[in-house]
Amino acid sequence: MKPIFFFFFIVAYTVTAQTTNDLLYLDITFPSKSDTVNADKVRLSGHTLPNAILRINGQKIDLYPQGSFATRVDLDEGMNQIIVVAQQGDQIVRDILFIFRPETLKNLQPQPTIIDRVLVEPREDIWKMNGDYLTVKFKGSPGGRAQFRVEKLGKDFPMVELSSHETNGITGIYAGTIKLQGAPYDKALEIEFELSGQDNKRKRLTAPGKLTILPDNIPVIGQTIKPSFIHAAAHGYAPITRIPDSVKVHVIGRDGTRYKIDLLNRSGFIETRDIHLLTFGSPRPLTTISAPHINQDKDWLYLVMPIGERLPFQTTAGANPHTVELTVWGARQASHWITYPNTAIDLVNLVLSQADEHVFKLSVELKQQRAWGHKVFYKNGALHLAIRRQPMLDPANPVKNLIFAIDPGHGGEETGATSPLGTYEKDVNRLWADELLKLLWRNGAYAIKTREDDETVSLEERIELAEKANAHFFISLHNNATTAYGNPLSANGTSVYFTLPQNKDLSWAIYPNMVKLGLAPYGRIHNSYFVTNATGFLVSLVEGGFLTHPEEELKLSDMEFIKKMARAVYDGIVEFLQSQK
Repeated sequence: MKPIFFFFFIVAYTVTAQTTNDLLYLDITFPSKSDTVNADKVRLSGHTLPNAILRINGQKIDLYPQGSFATRVDLDEGMNQIIVVAQQGDQIVRDILFIFRPETLKNLQPQPTIIDRVLVEPREDIWKMNGDYLTVKFKGSPGGRAQFRVEKLGKDFPMVELSSHETNGITGIYAGTIKLQGAPYDKALEIEFELSGQDNKRKRLTAPGKLTILPDNIPVIGQTIKPSFIHAAAHGYAPITRIPDSVKVHVIGRDGTRYKIDLLNRSGFIETRDIHLLTFGSPRPLTTISAPHINQDKDWLYLVMPIGERLPFQTTAGANPHTVELTVWGARQASHWITYPNTAIDLVNLVLSQADEHVFKLSVELKQQRAWGHKVFYKNGALHLAIRRQPMLDPANPVKNLIFAIDPGHGGEETGATSPLGTYEKDVNRLWADELLKLLWRNGAYAIKTREDDETVSLEERIELAEKANAHFFISLHNNATTAYGNPLSANGTSVYFTLPQNKDLSWAIYPNMVKLGLAPYGRIHNSYFVTNATGFLVSLVEGGFLTHPEEELKLSDMEFIKKMARAVYDGIVEFLQSQK
């Protein structure tokens, strides 16, 4: 969540009297003393002495045997004061939290005429090109007549009131669209709304975001300054592909924190912080690419294609038989000459095609039946596609000689979930990783951890460490938490996550072994995370249990149970390997 910045005086005080019992305390582990929660409830958890009496805003809350508590508290819009009191005999400890709930959309009366600033779009500056469509929106009194104007483009552009089934029952949301034509690109343009209400009053409002028109005749070119995801949409996490640093892209718009880029036969979006805009007038990123040179070692099949400059690309993989397709946006095939090695290789078929004038495709069919990973990188003026060969497996001990990267999630400043008793997820994850590492080493595997101590390691660094180790597997270990507004007493259980099809079978093999431990079956889940999008190895992200659940946190704080979780993951890996031919 993104907090809204308010400044408050936090009040927390203790009144104690002499007693023979332990000194009473109260530790609230979630939420923080002042926070913003955009929901009608907030999760509240912590711990005190097991025999204390706990009240939240006067209501008695049951304690678990270890003194922990987990509940939810209703929130009104605006500032909420939550008073938590622990009492044991004459001892009293109080803590006060201030939780802000933002205003939600509400239906307004037709009169008086109002434009509601809660919903105005564009809220942030946007970039577009002539020929693009501009859609604007605002919320106001229902039943009126709305229009908008764009500086230097015109006025009286019509808007319509959206039907309630389009707006989840909210009335008075007006939207309008125009196609941009002949718009100037010498300044940022203001957008103004006008609403004429049923009381014959008019209200005007200027949108917070301004419109900038990119020039038609001179392209805007950017270059990645770090490895970056290209997304399918301006908002949300829906990655198309991940590209390295120093890749040139043609910027054709901006929406919020992402640039829109031209992929010739489609568009994509990339974070503005990942792009450096080049000098105005830089040429479009278009170049030639040559047919691949082919070679192979014991681990990888390499296809090396000389190319004029670094361009964005995408790969997709299939199975039965294993195939990899590479698309390079901005490349035109320069040669057809392919020399195959004199020795036997895993390659069955290779097809080069020009899907569009500057969209190059390479399709690779291999002898092996399943994917073991692939990676694409630029080096020495060439684009390298490396495809992992299926390793030789020992039926009696399938993990032997394989390389594993074990990833204890979070670390350092990133604590992850916090249990009612104050246990940090990062610490449980590291203990779990240590135990899994021991099992792998004992059985002849080579294994590394992506962090050794309680240190902050970026997701990019974790993937890079695994790639440098030439890992066959990347196993990311986490423990879960419900949301800031979720029910901590119902959200529980174990789960596994995958993104790429090549990783489904691995996660499917691990999951039932985790459930056998007595953890509830939360699910086998397809989702998109940074690490699960890595292509260079087989990946599974495992969530052991919910630290926010008072009963499950006890299991996750027990070293013997952590060892059982490590054994469950190990057994799942072995079962997966034994199923491979």
